[in-house]
Amino acid sequence: MKILAVNGSPRIHKNTGAILGKIVEGAKSVGAEGELIHLQKLGAFKGCSSCFSCKLIGGKSYGRCAARDALTPVLEAAHEADILVIGSPFYMCMETGITRCFLERLCFQYSPYTNKKPPLSPRKKSCALVYTMNIPEKQIPEYGKDYVINMTKSYMERLFAPCEIFLCTDTKQFDDYSLYEMDFFDPVAKDLRHKTVFPADLKRAFALGQKLAQ
Repeated sequence: MKILAVNGSPRIHKNTGAILGKIVEGAKSVGAEGELIHLQKLGAFKGCSSCFSCKLIGGKSYGRCAARDALTPVLEAAHEADILVIGSPFYMCMETGITRCFLERLCFQYSPYTNKKPPLSPRKKSCALVYTMNIPEKQIPEYGKDYVINMTKSYMERLFAPCEIFLCTDTKQFDDYSLYEMDFFDPVAKDLRHKTVFPADLKRAFALGQKLAQ
């Protein structure tokens, strides 16, 4: 049993990376092999170029992305993994740019333009989406983030299997809020929540890793 966690946050050791690390740790605790990849640490890569090589009948790249760059081995690892977990903070009410590039290349390769055959993806792959954000959970619909979450979830479930959603909300972004022009948030409340709620989020993440691997 292999788990691949893909971190789409440019701040690799912050909230999203910590949550993903705990998911991998939880999966390993019940016997899975695990790997956490940070997209920010890869070399240059792009999103889908719409070359359609993955849909060329009889083509050597049919069903797989033909582009060759730093993202190629990650797509290969995602294809082989039994469990796929993708995590991203929300930037401007959607996944980060590097996460979108990965999702484009991952999902489009498996999606034939026909209803006569199923997707070309490896079926029955356990999967989860992890989203971190600095707003409270109750404000997600206000910013339209629920639409983005549900749309990406629908793609994952069409290609693989039922997809878990893990939300980590009202997160702390800075160690010292006074250094930044940032009066939208209460630094004291953010610090208190990070000390009291975030540890519980990490425990939830560990439990999710165990669940996915079992």
